[in-house]
Order: sequence, then structure tokens, then C-alpha cells
Amino acid sequence: MKYNRLLLETAAVKGLKEEEYVRRGCRVTHGILPDEGEYYTVTEGADEEAAIKLLSCYIGKMAGEGLKEVLIVGLGNRGMTADALGNTVLSHLSAGGKPHFSLIAPQVSAVTGVESAEIISCVSERIKPDLTVLTDSLATSRYERLGRCYQLGNFAMIPGSGVGNSKRTKVTGRVISVGVPLVIKLGDLGVDKLKDYVVTPADIDEQVSKCGKVIALALEKALR
Repeated sequence: MKYNRLLLETAAVKGLKEEEYVRRGCRVTHGILPDEGEYYTVTEGADEEAAIKLLSCYIGKMAGEGLKEVLIVGLGNRGMTADALGNTVLSHLSAGGKPHFSLIAPQVSAVTGVESAEIISCVSERIKPDLTVLTDSLATSRYERLGRCYQLGNFAMIPGSGVGNSKRTKVTGRVISVGVPLVIKLGDLGVDKLKDYVVTPADIDEQVSKCGKVIALALEKALR
């Protein structure tokens, strides 16, 4: 299984300038990717509540006002712990309410036989949300970022792009993507013979549970 890299690492490769600062004890990186959009990366400090407040602040900024219908999508494969972040986020949210939350977990095409992008696009066309939130696991090249780095952008993730099966998702209204790096390649840890193997932290269950809850609380705080 392959995962998309953190946007701040993508930006570094492209030589793009980013703004970094410390807020509420968390390190924040703000950048803009041409032809994509704006993104924030929040590295959690000692206070988990501070990360929730910062994420909710940036989510609210990107979401805008006047929301009536919000579609929240948990991407990934719930059968693989490291890929179950999106499903974990949904498990901490309640459908309905104001604004109205619609929650879907399209799974991966290897399980359903249907591409996630197709499912999301069809649901979006049907309910016409004012905002779509896509959540998924990411990869990093630095082990210290695993499970501690939250990234959100005002553009759509592309389901399947990490495994060469990408198809751009079409959604109505605004879109926000939220992810956390939960895997790293052995090559990034200096193991050349197995460089393409992907590994996770030993406490991956706890990491996914914590990060999923943080994202869910930030969404609730920002949108309701």
C-alpha cells in the first residue's frame, strides 16, 4: 500500500516558500501550492487541546459561512489500521444536526469494486453539499511527524493516487482535505534493501484513535 506525502514535503521538493510560526505551543506551516490551493500543517505540541483549537480555526476559515449541508468522507480501508483514519473520524461524529452532517465511508475499490471517487461524486451530485470534507491517512519521510502532524488544505485529495489508480473527485461546493501521516517507508529510515516497504509506529492503534478523535472534535468545533 502506498500513501500520498505530506504537502509540506511536496512543497519542499518543488522549492516553494512556506511560512512557519508557533501558535498555542504548536508549530504551524502555512503554504500555497500553485494550481491546488492553500494548506496548513499543525504539529502537535504538549497540549492536545491546543491542536484541536488550531485545527478548528483553520477549518472554519476555509469552510466559510452559511453552511447548511456538509458531506464528510472517511477515505481509506477500515480493514487496515494505518489506513483507517477516515473511518475513525466518522466514528466520533453524528449525522444530522445543524448544519446537517452526511457521513460516508466509500472504502477502497479493491474491497467494493467501485472507485471511491465515483461514489463521492455521485453522493455529492445527489445531496449538493455546501462543503465536502475528505479525511485520509498520509505518509511522511520524517519519523518524528508520525501521528503528530495534522494537515488540511482547501482542495480535494485524489483517492487512489498513491497506488496508481487515481481519478479526480468531482464535488459541489467548497472542499477541505484533512490528513495525518501514519506511515513511513523504510528507505526514509535508512533501510535501503527494503526501501519501498511501508511501516507504522508500534502504537498505531493508539495513534489512529487519538488523531481521529482530534480531527472529529476540530470539525465539530469549527462547523457546529
